[in-house]
Amino acid sequence: MFIVIEGIDGAGCETQAKKLIEKLSNRKAFFVKYPDYDKNVGRFIREFLYQNKDLTAEQQFLFYSLQFIFDAKTIAAKRKNGIVVADRYFTTTLCFQTLEGINLKTALNFACDFKIEKPDLVFYLDVRPEIAIKRKSGEAKDKNRREKDFQFIKKTYQQYKILVKNQIWTRWIAIDGERTVDEISDDIYNKVKLKIADDE
Repeated sequence: MFIVIEGIDGAGCETQAKKLIEKLSNRKAFFVKYPDYDKNVGRFIREFLYQNKDLTAEQQFLFYSLQFIFDAKTIAAKRKNGIVVADRYFTTTLCFQTLEGINLKTALNFACDFKIEKPDLVFYLDVRPEIAIKRKSGEAKDKNRREKDFQFIKKTYQQYKILVKNQIWTRWIAIDGERTVDEISDDIYNKVKLKIADDE
């Protein structure tokens, strides 16, 4: 199985992805995080996010998408005998880079043509921008250009709503992300167990 945790900046995607890995300790579970700044084109993505390097919408789309293309075989192999849990994925690109100007249909055709692995489930952590921004403001770590841009965060919130409502590309499940960390992680895990039971 291949599962993705999605949400606007400050929604808690990394926290919930790691919590799910912990709860799946009795199974082969693999954690991946995107973007991966240490692999292939990750350096260009880091420069864009943290050093304000200018990239066109097309360049952004290609750099992000290349990571999913490079990892496709690895994800395909691991999902056969285990569960891959991703903190963000191509579904993030469907939100962020379409806001930058990439046509959604073009993006979906690209995913098909270049055989980007499609997740079984995408859990969208539904957190209002005001709450997510407050969470981000309280973090000690450096913030990238997207995390500092509150107007863009609000736009991504609306864009994710469209992706979820229309079930774009794969199956999306909206999760109330404004509860406690444990309540959210239990909710996600219970839904994953149901999916596992159905598949078995």
